[in-house]
Amino acid sequence: MTKTKLEIIGPYTPEHEGPFCTRDGLPARIISRTGGSTKYPVVAIIDGCDLAGSFEADGSVFSAAGPKPDDLMNAREVPVAREFWVNEYYGGGRSVYLSEEEAEKCRVRFQRTIHVREVLPGDGE
Repeated sequence: MTKTKLEIIGPYTPEHEGPFCTRDGLPARIISRTGGSTKYPVVAIIDGCDLAGSFEADGSVFSAAGPKPDDLMNAREVPVAREFWVNEYYGGGRSVYLSEEEAEKCRVRFQRTIHVREVLPGDGE
């Protein structure tokens, strides 16, 4: 399964079905678009926060200060190529590592390290 990350595609709009993130890229989950107060109708939880926050109808935290890192933004998921290193031992044993440094640190005699990177659609075209 391919990993994904969020890419900002524009300012928050109620018509966008999701996903959402903040202006500085943290994932955000909309709880309600009408459940907050009259001034702050949008209620959302930003990744890493324990409490829900209130936002204006345009997704801003508050309008007086201009753009802020916590403003809501429309996003889309984009694939991220997986990358890992496999130490292969004679006799068929294998160990998988998420960094080249870890693979190198665990190398022993008579083995090879294989670098694996997922090729995504559109790569190399």
